[in-house]
Amino acid sequence: MSVRVLSGDARVLKDEYVREMILQKGLTRIKIDVDDAAKISQILSQNTLFSSFLIDVVDYSEWKKEDQKQLLEQIQKTSIPVILRSSSPMKGHDSIDLSLPKPWEREKWLEYIRERFKKHSLPFQVDALEVFFHLVGPDDLLIEREIEKLICVGEKVTPEIVKNFVFNHSKMQIDEMCFSVSLGDQKRAHEVLSKILYYAEPVFVVNSLSRHFIDLYKILSFVEKRDDYSWPYIKDISEKLDVPTVRAARFLGFTFKGQPRAINHLQIYDFEKLESILNQLQVLDGEMKSSENKTILIHLFIDFVSEIIGGRT
Repeated sequence: MSVRVLSGDARVLKDEYVREMILQKGLTRIKIDVDDAAKISQILSQNTLFSSFLIDVVDYSEWKKEDQKQLLEQIQKTSIPVILRSSSPMKGHDSIDLSLPKPWEREKWLEYIRERFKKHSLPFQVDALEVFFHLVGPDDLLIEREIEKLICVGEKVTPEIVKNFVFNHSKMQIDEMCFSVSLGDQKRAHEVLSKILYYAEPVFVVNSLSRHFIDLYKILSFVEKRDDYSWPYIKDISEKLDVPTVRAARFLGFTFKGQPRAINHLQIYDFEKLESILNQLQVLDGEMKSSENKTILIHLFIDFVSEIIGGRT
């Protein structure tokens, strides 16, 4: 049984790795996500219908522990090659680390963008990379989307070309919207959400909000309430709880140099409030699958959170 783990947070590189593997080996890809956990045995039992295919588990880290165990037990019984996309390496399995630079590692992001331009055989001026990063920010999916635009332009990429054709995402990152929501800043949250929905699907936004509040629940469950926290402590908590370091830092009120003052979420939330919000997110997730007014539903959720925590309008 061949199981390979793609660890890290590089979504584009993971997609690319799987595509190249499929092409090189002539495989048929079978995508499996957390919604398939309950029927994993049924899916794997159908492998005789295919001469050669690959199981691609796209969100292994999000599975419940018992479902992860069942999946591993099931795939050990087959001869099917399996890719597990995970946030971190797994002991006992061949792992490839596909991690992105940290948000503040500007030079590494510029190098990443340089390599993506080269990957797409896109000629460029070096100074265009800085302008590109300033507009798009540290988000591999957005970087890829904007590179696709530049490919269509069909010219050597200059700072002027970037300014004319690349959308400015720098002030509307998903995380900023999520923190505006969790801080009860309705006005800012509504504004940023409206901009985000120009380039992101509503379902993606809801998934991001879910991860945000689930991570906050982890923090609330395991971290002792204090007025402030040291950076080493935050890094340790981040690793233990599998919460992105920057997100954990902002939840705990750690302010990075040159950034607006962060607010300690543990001074705002208790379990009752968070459980109400998580229950509402579950309802929202169900409504998103059937409603035609997905955008309105997310805006209503913003108001719900603000009401729960007595936020700002």
